[in-house]
Amino acid sequence: MNPFAQNISTKKVNACLWLLALLVAAWLSSLIPPMQSPDEMSHIERAYLISQGQWLLQPMPADLPEARSSPEVAAFVERARQQGGRIGGMVDLGLLAYVDAHMDVIRHSDKRFSPAEREAIAKLEWTGKKRYFPLPGTGYYFPAVYVPQAMGLALGQSFNMSLQHSYLLARALTLLACFGLLRLAFRVLKPNPMVLALLLLPMSVFQMLSPTIDGLTTSLAVLALSLFMKAAESQRPTSATSAWGLAACIFCLTTSRTQLLPLLALPIFLAWQGRSRRDGWLACGVVLGALGWTLFALQTTSDPRLVRSHGTTELLRFYAADPAAFFRVVYASLTDPELSAFYKDTFIGVLGWLDTRLPAYFYPVLWAGLGLSALAAVATQRLRQDWQPRLLLAAMAAASMGLTFLALLVTWTPHPAHLIQGVQGRYFIVPMITLGYALSGFPTPTGTRRRWLAGLVLCGFSVASLSALTMTLLSRYH
Repeated sequence: MNPFAQNISTKKVNACLWLLALLVAAWLSSLIPPMQSPDEMSHIERAYLISQGQWLLQPMPADLPEARSSPEVAAFVERARQQGGRIGGMVDLGLLAYVDAHMDVIRHSDKRFSPAEREAIAKLEWTGKKRYFPLPGTGYYFPAVYVPQAMGLALGQSFNMSLQHSYLLARALTLLACFGLLRLAFRVLKPNPMVLALLLLPMSVFQMLSPTIDGLTTSLAVLALSLFMKAAESQRPTSATSAWGLAACIFCLTTSRTQLLPLLALPIFLAWQGRSRRDGWLACGVVLGALGWTLFALQTTSDPRLVRSHGTTELLRFYAADPAAFFRVVYASLTDPELSAFYKDTFIGVLGWLDTRLPAYFYPVLWAGLGLSALAAVATQRLRQDWQPRLLLAAMAAASMGLTFLALLVTWTPHPAHLIQGVQGRYFIVPMITLGYALSGFPTPTGTRRRWLAGLVLCGFSVASLSALTMTLLSRYH
């Protein structure tokens, strides 16, 4: 076969595989009822606000009738007023009703919608009437990461779709955006077996099927890391498209996931390596923009869900003055038997609102498969050429994990802290993907036997992971 015909054949096979993956993802998505990802309702409502042109959250109004509905709500409102800051916005009453209709599935694991209930939910429409609704925690995220969801909701309103169809459109556009970013990343640089296994984890797939920001940030991270490794390999200034693309990815990632701020080192390294003035200015712009947004969000956003006597800035100053206290509480959290088991399980996958576990035997199987995938990813042939970017990626992965603990320590854990609250295993997926790129470094040719072994490991891992996910979704929701 001539090379041109072989290239055409390879492209057709790749296109078919991507189409098959999209069809499988769409089917799995149909098994998940709305609002089943953690804090999904807050993300959807934030996307709605953005679709209405409200890019930032708004402070709580002085007169809020809901404050008189119960002592708990009154206490929440009082804390919000004391803390100040931006915590919510004016949300359509129809959307609030649609969200509320799915809360019973979250509260009760045995809840299944009857045909009459499904019909009633399907009939819910946009009302055009709004009331203030708090969205604690979402104000830290830069609005750009909500573009696919906001587009779906905006199109749904423009074409007078029901809330059900508007929601499904938002979910579909989010999934397509994830696939588009991953497809682009794979064209730039083919990921190694460890990265592919991490993308196939039940937790990764579940979040990618939900209209939250987890799937988007994971896909953006894969694209950013692929662009970085490709540019680092060339050791010269990249094209303007690649440079601006990397800058955009890094900005979106670091302004939507504080723990990924170490990724700001990527454009700085490329500017230094290529001795490029353009890349230097881009790196400065991304760093200043990301840090500026982070400081702005910390100063203007509050979260009254947690009763605390110390502010985030105050706690940051405390641990900056005493770093040993930070490391002590991190060590205590990592060595706590219950928390360490929770980290491991929620990394592989505890679905829903952390209430839907996979069958128990899948956890050791998937951990073993992930370990084999990591071994298959290790490459040392070009270590003399790529040790610098690989070392940088490994350091950033470690720093991101540490920053995850710090972020939850100063925003979600009462002070003084003995154990850090709120950390979930899924928060470490992107740092582990970063480590995966560090293990393989620049692309290197591999022997036929090793390729076959890696392929077999990945096939087995994907079958186990998707089987675990399918069985769990069918058992929990159907």
